[in-house]
Amino acid sequence: MSNIEYLPGIKVGDKIDLSKFEKSKKDPSFESYLPFLKEALFKLSAESNRDFANFLDKDGRITIEGKDSAGDRSLVAAQEEGFSRGMNKDLETWRRDSEKNPANLTEMALTIMLHKFLKENFIVARASCYDDYNNGVDQVLVYKSTGEVVCGFDEVLGHEGDDGGQKKEAKLNRMREKGGARVQYGAKMEDGKLVRAEVKNIPAFFMSLSKAELRELLESLKDNPDRTNAVEERIFQKLLNSLEDQATNSQMNNDLRTKTRSALERLSASIAR
Repeated sequence: MSNIEYLPGIKVGDKIDLSKFEKSKKDPSFESYLPFLKEALFKLSAESNRDFANFLDKDGRITIEGKDSAGDRSLVAAQEEGFSRGMNKDLETWRRDSEKNPANLTEMALTIMLHKFLKENFIVARASCYDDYNNGVDQVLVYKSTGEVVCGFDEVLGHEGDDGGQKKEAKLNRMREKGGARVQYGAKMEDGKLVRAEVKNIPAFFMSLSKAELRELLESLKDNPDRTNAVEERIFQKLLNSLEDQATNSQMNNDLRTKTRSALERLSASIAR
């Protein structure tokens, strides 16, 4: 009778831990976080709108309102039609696919994270679709006490092992050469109320994440909806370090450099408090 060959290292009578032989579980897809992100942005908007009525829509975007809003909404609709045709999709399919795109999820996640850190003193808002498509701004920070748009942000999601920073830096260098970013649907204070207003020559910063960092952030936000933790603090510190580096950029004119330093000081003061 031939001897039975057991698994290496396993003796007769030993209990076998099957977990050692299971395939590693796959990470959840990025798009599986979408329902959570949409709910968090809805709460963010409701919180901001308690102080400044109807400023943000349910997705945390500044609403398109004002004298030119009808034409601008028509332009946005035409642009989205063009985007969808360019990808051979109908409009609704294009919108669904765009919403679950990892780049969009990055924008949503960073908006939620910034709100957690800065909500005492700032409205953290996603830029209107008009400004996203036409002015290259993803988010704006509005100083609550004055209604001033302090700065704008643009994000990039890199590939594995790369956060895409070099690509975004080139884009923002071009923006700096123009004297800063322009936002058609920004804000200002009138009679104690926050109203839509065009703002020009504001500092623009980029925030870049790798896909590994995005996954960490999504998990952190989902597991810790009401408080910050080490993962978010690390990513936020990376952002602050990036802002410090960008503030010394030699392509800035003096006025933009002054505004950039002011934005950083307000952010730092808000965090310190």
